[in-house]
Amino acid sequence: MAKARSKMLFRIPLRAVAYQHGRWWLAHCLELDLVAEGNSAEEAFQDLLDISTTQIKTAIRAGDLESVFRPAPPEIWAMFSKAIDKPLKRKPSQPVERFEAREAVLV
Repeated sequence: MAKARSKMLFRIPLRAVAYQHGRWWLAHCLELDLVAEGNSAEEAFQDLLDISTTQIKTAIRAGDLESVFRPAPPEIWAMFSKAIDKPLKRKPSQPVERFEAREAVLV
């Protein structure tokens, strides 16, 4: 029972950056190297949050949490560092503790 309980208490902060690519917005998670797309930055972030949450929960159930964590490429981290904060309408749920979203303007 203690093992199941510790899994339920797992919480992680995630960071993501969204940028426009053609007519689509792409949101890229820095810690998980996952990408989602949408018609707006908000939509891409929300889809990415759902995908990230599902990926982490699946890994926890499989007992293979380490397999989820792959850092995004360095250029995505650099883009995140220059992007501006983008508050989201919907807050994350367990196991995602915090979801820091930023929007980049590519020139």
